[in-house]
Amino acid sequence: MRALSYRTKIEFGVTAACLVFGGFFTVLAMQIPKDMEEIIGPRSVPLFLGVMMMALGVLISILSVLDDKNDAAADTNGADFSGDDDFGFRDSDIKRVFEVIGCGIVYIALFWAFGYLVATLISLGLMLLAFGNRKLGTLVALPIAGTIIYQAIFMGLMGLHDPAGELIDISAVGNFISGN
Repeated sequence: MRALSYRTKIEFGVTAACLVFGGFFTVLAMQIPKDMEEIIGPRSVPLFLGVMMMALGVLISILSVLDDKNDAAADTNGADFSGDDDFGFRDSDIKRVFEVIGCGIVYIALFWAFGYLVATLISLGLMLLAFGNRKLGTLVALPIAGTIIYQAIFMGLMGLHDPAGELIDISAVGNFISGN
């Protein structure tokens, strides 16, 4: 039996991460009280996303194993798969990976301190910077537009609760945007 390729091993790692995070989100979603009067209540979307994350993670591994078998069959026919070793994290931009992780940490801290609106606004700008955008117009306009759209969708249309920040409460601005 042929050993698994580097790519397949990486994709198993991606599946493991999807299962861990999807399971975590699913458990958290199950803790949201179920509204008996609505078919689609406040926990439906988070529960769906958690379960889909796990299902798609499993699908990644299934397709990876099937692709690995196809590569093994082609390899016996003399095909060259030397580019396979370039897949994964070996040549990743580790600085950018840590910048994105840092954006998540900043988002969580800002969410606690100032609430959803400020956290989303600043974090969207930081993500643009992390991915190399340096155009001032984009760095200002896109986070503002994205924050307004997210606020309108999640707090306005979906009716999710927007908790006040522990340090500064600007939920009145968020309520104005979402129409609450």
